[in-house]
Amino acid sequence: MHWALKTAHALIEEHPEREIFVLASGISPSGSIHMGNFREVVTTYFVKEALEYLGKKTRFILSWDDFDRFRKVPAGLPEHYNQYLGMPYTQVPDPSGSYASYAAYYEKEFEEVLNQFGIHPEMRYQSDLYQSGQYSELIIDAMNQRQVIGRMIKGEEVALNDYYPVTVYCRRCLKAHTKILAYDEIQGSLEYQCQCGHHEITELCSYPLVKLDWKVDWPMRWSVEDVHFEPGGKDHSSAGGSFEKSSEIVRQVFHHEPPMYLGYEFIGIKGSDGKMSSSTGKVMTPDELLCIYPPQMILYMYARFLPDHAFDIGLDDDVIRQYSEFERMLNRREALEEDYQFALYLSTQNKIVQSSTSFSQIAALLPLLAYDHSRLIDVLKPETIEEEIEINIKATRCQYWINHYVSHRQIQMNQEMPSGFSQHLTEDDRRWLHACRELVASRLDYTSDTFMDALYAIPNHQDLKVRRQQQKRFFKLLYGLFLNQTFGPKINLLIDIVGQSKAVSLMDQSLESVYSA
Repeated sequence: MHWALKTAHALIEEHPEREIFVLASGISPSGSIHMGNFREVVTTYFVKEALEYLGKKTRFILSWDDFDRFRKVPAGLPEHYNQYLGMPYTQVPDPSGSYASYAAYYEKEFEEVLNQFGIHPEMRYQSDLYQSGQYSELIIDAMNQRQVIGRMIKGEEVALNDYYPVTVYCRRCLKAHTKILAYDEIQGSLEYQCQCGHHEITELCSYPLVKLDWKVDWPMRWSVEDVHFEPGGKDHSSAGGSFEKSSEIVRQVFHHEPPMYLGYEFIGIKGSDGKMSSSTGKVMTPDELLCIYPPQMILYMYARFLPDHAFDIGLDDDVIRQYSEFERMLNRREALEEDYQFALYLSTQNKIVQSSTSFSQIAALLPLLAYDHSRLIDVLKPETIEEEIEINIKATRCQYWINHYVSHRQIQMNQEMPSGFSQHLTEDDRRWLHACRELVASRLDYTSDTFMDALYAIPNHQDLKVRRQQQKRFFKLLYGLFLNQTFGPKINLLIDIVGQSKAVSLMDQSLESVYSA
């Protein structure tokens, strides 16, 4: 059984009378949301889809932790952003100048990408919720029980005024460079001093710039939102980590049970060490990956792995392998094992029936056609308008991929026989080239299918195994002659692109060179 379906069954078993299941994710808009962050949202999305598949209603929440403080200037931003360190993300200026804040810029960027995946969670902006006073009573509860919370977090007794489970932003400079000097539980008054020199005594219940620390904030929201499921990264999943501590706090302080939890592994970029990080600039964002893969394929990459399994995203020739696997799965969906079938269901919602034209074929042809999509359509001859649309979409992604990540696939047709090509031709090679030359010269006498059959028949050894080896060598020979490499598109399509006269001319050159020698 697929892991998302198994999780959904476990949730239903744990809450048999529940009508609506609440599933939550949370992300801090510290920079561009990358494919590692995306696993947080997509893990929740898959469990939501599995619950709905089983006939249950759901509420899917994505909390933006935009009341967190700006801790580090990400790579690529100007140095003057250092002046905003310590402020809430919603108080830091937008790098583009188009949005109300730094937080809004990265939030909207990701929300627009989620729309392309068909993922539509309910957005909750924590800065608005905190400053609206919605959490005021719970903040006071946490402050009144700060010794209990401190003991659970630190694992030891703490003095009443040595630990406060909140971050206070200064009213004057808006930074978290503050120290709480005192808290009067009876009066509900909070006294703090800021590094900027500002000193203040204020009523906690009405002060809008107080935020619960992470391990208290998380369980507080579980209780407010009545969350039944939420995933978390492996940094929160270890023994004694954030989830374990927060589970203790939600039970003892907020009197609510913690949600079912799935820890997920980090996503890497092939050839790069360590996890993705906005602060270092070592990221692959969903919108960048959508330039190479369709959303259904990206979802499938995540759906096929258990959340606690790490994997790397490759942007080299792995792209061909990923496309080939996905196309193969689509075309034999009904014969797949149950897990793979459900992974495809989560990824496609059964909207894609099959893939008619392979990405690998397009990748082999497109550079030879100078990225002319109309010529590509002429060569591939799609039978339906839907197939033509699919070819154009794949060609656009293929062109982006080749131009940005695999320049070695920028191949061109040879105008002359490659230097030294004829020096190592065997007797079989020469015989095959001569037969191919005659076949291509009489191409008008063949249909596409019979032409390909005739090409395969040129190596005619009686032993089937030997014949297949010879066919492989023969095709490599043609790729070497026409492209100066060992691979390429289907031979019949390649000859179509090379053109009858040029193909015959190149084969004549190779044969004449041998005989003149």
